[in-house]
Amino acid sequence: MQVDGAQIPRSFLFCDFGCSQFVIEPFVLDDGSEALIVTGQNISDIIQRYQQVSSNDLAILLPALSDANLALESDRSLAEWDRRLWAASRFQETLDQLRHIEKTTAYDNLGDAEPSEVRGQRLLLNPLRFIGYRAYGDTPEVIAISDETQQHHNLVNSVKISILIGTLALLVSELVLFMIMLNPLRRLFSVVEALNLLPKHEYKEAKEKLSGRSGVLQDELSLLEKSTRFVTHELEALHIEVEDKSHSLQEQIAVITRSQAFLERLIDSSHLFIVTQQFDGTILTCNARFENEFKRPTSNFTDLFMSDESRKMFQDRIDLLKGNHCEVIQLDAEFANDQGLPIYLDWTCSIVDDEKGRNIILAIGIDLTQRKRDEEALEWLANNDPLTGIGNRRGFQHDLQKVLDTQRNGAVVFIDVNRFKQINDLYGHTVGDNVLIQIAESLRASVRLTDSISRLAGDEFTVVLPNIKADQLERFLQKLSEKLCGQLFLSREGRWVEYSVSVGAALIPLHGTTEQELIVHADMAMYQAKKKGGDQWQIFDPSTNDLADIRRDHDLTSLLKQALKRTDLFELNYQPIYCIKSETVSHYEVLLRLTDLNGNPVYPNDFIPAAERMGLIRLVDEWVLDHAISKLATIWEAGTHFSLSINISAPTLQSNTFPEILNNLIRKYQVDPSYIIIELTETAYIENFQMVLTNLTRISESGVMVALDDFGVGFSSFSYLKKLPLSYVKLDGSYILDLENNLDNQVFVESLNKMVNAFGMRTIAEFVEDEVTLRKLEELGVEYAQGYYIGKPSPDLSEMVAGAGFEPTTFGL
Repeated sequence: MQVDGAQIPRSFLFCDFGCSQFVIEPFVLDDGSEALIVTGQNISDIIQRYQQVSSNDLAILLPALSDANLALESDRSLAEWDRRLWAASRFQETLDQLRHIEKTTAYDNLGDAEPSEVRGQRLLLNPLRFIGYRAYGDTPEVIAISDETQQHHNLVNSVKISILIGTLALLVSELVLFMIMLNPLRRLFSVVEALNLLPKHEYKEAKEKLSGRSGVLQDELSLLEKSTRFVTHELEALHIEVEDKSHSLQEQIAVITRSQAFLERLIDSSHLFIVTQQFDGTILTCNARFENEFKRPTSNFTDLFMSDESRKMFQDRIDLLKGNHCEVIQLDAEFANDQGLPIYLDWTCSIVDDEKGRNIILAIGIDLTQRKRDEEALEWLANNDPLTGIGNRRGFQHDLQKVLDTQRNGAVVFIDVNRFKQINDLYGHTVGDNVLIQIAESLRASVRLTDSISRLAGDEFTVVLPNIKADQLERFLQKLSEKLCGQLFLSREGRWVEYSVSVGAALIPLHGTTEQELIVHADMAMYQAKKKGGDQWQIFDPSTNDLADIRRDHDLTSLLKQALKRTDLFELNYQPIYCIKSETVSHYEVLLRLTDLNGNPVYPNDFIPAAERMGLIRLVDEWVLDHAISKLATIWEAGTHFSLSINISAPTLQSNTFPEILNNLIRKYQVDPSYIIIELTETAYIENFQMVLTNLTRISESGVMVALDDFGVGFSSFSYLKKLPLSYVKLDGSYILDLENNLDNQVFVESLNKMVNAFGMRTIAEFVEDEVTLRKLEELGVEYAQGYYIGKPSPDLSEMVAGAGFEPTTFGL
């Protein structure tokens, strides 16, 4: 065959019921003629060789037969593809595989389809195209069937191994990387931890996290650590500085707060009224004092003034302040407070700037209300007695001088409350004050409107009577004396306290024309009335010598006060009391003696009444008690035991503190109370008998014995005998003198002795002056005797105790 003039062989396929390959090759015979050699080969042989060479299957597909011939090769049919299998390397197996695949894959998509799974095999179908071949008859289609199962398994296994190896390599590399990065990570983590601690201000912990990290080799982490340490140090220093400044600021704030609070409290608790206001009087601010005092709604300062005159005066002065004519103004005025009551305020006003720099008025007020009241009260007190509400000494002097200056005649009356000191001592000063108030009220009701009454001092009152004559004065004094003597009821005790006055008067100008003369003469007249007894009055009589008696009382008072302070004016004397039956000294009576500054004796009849009048008798009693019990302790220490009988006055016996004073002295000197005898005189003025009974009962219960002096003089003796806890009863000396020759006294003494004995008490006879009297007393049953025949009073108790046996030559005259 000739192609472009060249002789080349030709090959083709022919397929009908089978497929064969034919090759036509031209050649030239020896004779030069052309000839053709045709060779043919069944395609199935090629399939076998292909399978042997490639281990893959090869399938030859031909188009499906017509319907008439379809039944002939139904076992080869591939209906889904509209083809039939002509030949295959493993025909039946391949046919089954293709039939399975045609159900899922279209024939045209075989080249692009993924391998198909057929009975556990992974098959890849690859259509082969005849290029450059001519086919005659049916066109064959060749499909290469590759079993990819093993390759797939190998590939999967290879991938798995690769993945495993890769994973292991990754793990190893990660581990190596981790080991390499562990120390840097630790360092980095420490830096992170340190940085996290910085906001918490835990700088010390942060430094500990970064400690010991510096090395020889410096890297980025070293720089980061160094920077972090630097930042930590700087932040710590800054934090300390901030804290210091914060503390300082807090302290300053606290100081400012305290100062502000102090100023607010100072302003609010101040007694000052503080107000800021505009020039028209509109109130801007005020402190608590102002707000509390003026609680009613008040918007303008001028509304508080009580008078239009004060309001106008304030506004005029504000105008002066506003016009810079002065820097400060001051105004005293009355204001109406919240209750509408007047208060007197002193205001000081000045111009100040408010927080916006505007001029306002600062007004500071001082409450002068109390000062005004105090001034009025002081003025009143300067001339009046606060207790009674009547005039005082200054008022008396003023009223008397006015009479002397304006009147030709008149009188001065002096009034003194009798035994007022006793009332104070027995019932307390409250009762005494009520007595004075009651006398002042009686005085008010007894005088004329032109007369003036005053309380001069203590229990002394005065009346200045202008324009009165002698006969009028006598009637007035009589009436006054009756009205001023009265009684006061004590509700707690359910009893009455009686009081009386002594009244003296001096006439003007008969008895004096000067204040001093009239005061002295009225006082002397009052003294004359007091000598008469209670409830008496007296007009001054210049013919009497009472001035000397007054001076004598004054001198005695001064001497008694000195004797209480010194140790050489008072002296205790002791007189023995004799037991007639045993012919021995039973005990001693303590007697008080006084000498003046010149060493002259002052008799008890003089200084005892003076002490009672001047209110010193209780101090004298306490002095005697202290020194007598001290002496008792001294003779006890010498080994001698005798009782002492101590005289106590009525005012002391009526004092509720007497038992306590006595018991304290007994404890102080550690003596047996049964060796002490308290002696009270029957003639003493006992007003509060219940208190005396209570006191004597208390000391008797403690072991102290009680004796009654001067028994038989008054009728009260018998009531005393029944009620008081007595151990001894002293018969009054008036019954003992000349007892031998007076039969009536003998009967009386004998009867008294029997009565006393019947009460379980013992009698003591006073004024025993001779042997005859002593024997008569023994005959009448009297147990004890006392008098000069027994023994005179002596200050030397030790010597008397040493000769305690009765010897008239020793003790008698």
